[in-house]
Amino acid sequence: MIITAEGIVLRQRKIANNRRMIVLFTKKYGKLSAGTSVNEKSRSRAALALRPFTYAEYDIFKGRESYSINSAQVNRSFYSIGEDIDRFMNASAFIEYLDKVLEEGEPSPKLFDLSLEFLQSVSEAKKSTDTLLYAFIVKSFRLLGVAPELSCCVNCGKAPELFAGKSRMFSVSGGGLICPECAAEEKSATDSLIYNPPFDIIDVFRYFDAKPLKTFEKVDLRAEVRGEVREILSKYTDRYLGADVLSRSAGLEV
Repeated sequence: MIITAEGIVLRQRKIANNRRMIVLFTKKYGKLSAGTSVNEKSRSRAALALRPFTYAEYDIFKGRESYSINSAQVNRSFYSIGEDIDRFMNASAFIEYLDKVLEEGEPSPKLFDLSLEFLQSVSEAKKSTDTLLYAFIVKSFRLLGVAPELSCCVNCGKAPELFAGKSRMFSVSGGGLICPECAAEEKSATDSLIYNPPFDIIDVFRYFDAKPLKTFEKVDLRAEVRGEVREILSKYTDRYLGADVLSRSAGLEV
């Protein structure tokens, strides 16, 4: 049976008989692995569709236990990503993140649309693209079912306005906003991960979640804010998704 799917290449590797195995994130079928005999180095339209940062339409033969790409047509090539090291590094981390969080054969059309939005924005960004990557990851949490609790204390349910002017902390181990009293109790646990940065991390995460990705094409966080956000997201994605792509790409120690 032949199926048609729009998709993004996540990774590829050589296999036997001069073939390649391509891992695609498709809108209709989710993540799938498909073999192909198309030569990536040729100048054909199908070959262009096997390259990184390309959005394409694929004609795929679906067998009983495997897929094979017969042909492909490029819809959009985000070639400018590869021309800038900052864009390339963050787009590569984005691709790795998708590869880790997606399950084979589980469609996620909203995450697919968000992914295309990210590729569009990262290719046109005027500032450092770190912020774009962080915003994408925060937005993905809701679609993946691991969104942190940001409206009240994740332990006791206390509203932020009842914190008596005290700072709003973020608990990775608890999964969201935490009040000072619960934070004091949780810190006694050996696996507690509580952050109290010198800025409102809850407002930052809410802003990431609320605004379209295009907003962050011209936004560049201050270095101290960027570093703290990166570390929190690194720990959060590792704990709830097993998909930390920030510690290595940013040079942090794991």
